Amino acid sequence: MGWISGIIGGGVGAMIAGPLGAVIGAAIGANMGGGQQLQQRGGVRLNQNEQRQALFFTAAFSMVGKLAKADGRVCPDEIAAVEKISKEALGMDEQTRQFAINIFTQAKNSAEPFSSYARQFGELFAHDQQLCNFMMSFLFQVAMADGELHPQEEVMLVEAQAAFRLPESLYQSLRSRYVGQQSSSISLQKHYENLGVASDASNAEIKKAYRKKAAEFHPDKIEGKGLPPEFIKFANDQLAEINASYEAVMSSRK
Repeated sequence: MGWISGIIGGGVGAMIAGPLGAVIGAAIGANMGGGQQLQQRGGVRLNQNEQRQALFFTAAFSMVGKLAKADGRVCPDEIAAVEKISKEALGMDEQTRQFAINIFTQAKNSAEPFSSYARQFGELFAHDQQLCNFMMSFLFQVAMADGELHPQEEVMLVEAQAAFRLPESLYQSLRSRYVGQQSSSISLQKHYENLGVASDASNAEIKKAYRKKAAEFHPDKIEGKGLPPEFIKFANDQLAEINASYEAVMSSRK
């Protein structure tokens, strides 16, 4: 049984507190036509890893809902961007995509600020910086879906960095990677930035940075930690980009 079937069926096994629990309950209510609170019910129960997957997924689309409304309203382009990410970047089936939209909508319309969702995610996952780094990368990609990082979006991303307890150097590395390079032709400097190294780094330093980055996005290493299977395609795409940057940098040194 996957987490999505269990959670929609109510088999979470225990009440989930905080803003993420409220969003899950409201999303289930929207899906089932009633019920606003998530609590233990009969039937199948999610195991610990499936609960973590459900929470990761809920936090992701709750924060995306707030990012989409960063300028005060959600425009059609932003909705289309979320649809595109759901279908292409994450490869969701229809049931999961609809649940993601329900979460997105409930969070977007909630009085809770972005920081509340980021803070609860940090409380749950900050001990695993690999998953926090992954979530931060996902949020940057969503924020840049329209080709521009709006000032209020950046405020939210900085809040996420603090809530996830990520170092400033990692945030700046991700910002450099995602912001300001929207052409299909990626410069050699951008490849260095993707790897998180300076252009004058030694071959040994580049190899070490590459191995660290590759481990951060290797699906086999993060799925068992609570990464929802719907995010595996995103992880594979990120890993492919890191591999391409490593190959480009090392080829340029021959």
